[in-house]
Amino acid sequence: MMKNERLINYKNKMFLEKETLSIINRKSLISLFFVLCSLFFFSSCEQVPLSKIKAMFDEKDADVEVADSVKFIYKEGEYARAIVTAPKVKRYTKEQSKLEFSNGLLVKFYETLDMISVLKADYGVNDDAKQLIIASGNVHMENAKNEIMESQELTWNIKTKRVWTDKAIRIKTPDNIINGIGFDADEDFSNYTIRKVTGIVSVDDDNGFKE
Repeated sequence: MMKNERLINYKNKMFLEKETLSIINRKSLISLFFVLCSLFFFSSCEQVPLSKIKAMFDEKDADVEVADSVKFIYKEGEYARAIVTAPKVKRYTKEQSKLEFSNGLLVKFYETLDMISVLKADYGVNDDAKQLIIASGNVHMENAKNEIMESQELTWNIKTKRVWTDKAIRIKTPDNIINGIGFDADEDFSNYTIRKVTGIVSVDDDNGFKE
């Protein structure tokens, strides 16, 4: 296992940095490079000599590839649109489109240089074929207006820039706590719809909950 300040550099797209990467499938060693290049739906990748790729990996016999302390950067033009960080990412070599954020993930969304929303969860799965990340377990999303959405599951469509869930949700605003079932929003959580509202509690900033 080897530590690298920057393992793969994705030209103008996305990179992984400060990560420890252990690859434990000899047959998938060469194919991993191409998977990383297309990871999260970006096709442009700098040329990296195969000798350098091999030097990063500790080859063993298994069906999973594990990367620690990983950062993915989505870019539109010269600016980052979203930054995903995770303490651990697993890729199952028999399921080429699946990445697992087994120890949770944090997503920061940006508009130009301003952070506009944050999403975090205990667990996540990336379905590369469908361009989805499904976050689950203590899902927490917060926007620039200090509104907070909590649920046990949330799906982010990377292509359409939308998030949604059909599970129970709770939204906390400076004035209200809203409970409901189902939720749809832009990825910046600025405009959202609750499919079914089940309860609203008003909040008084000075005295707590209103009667």
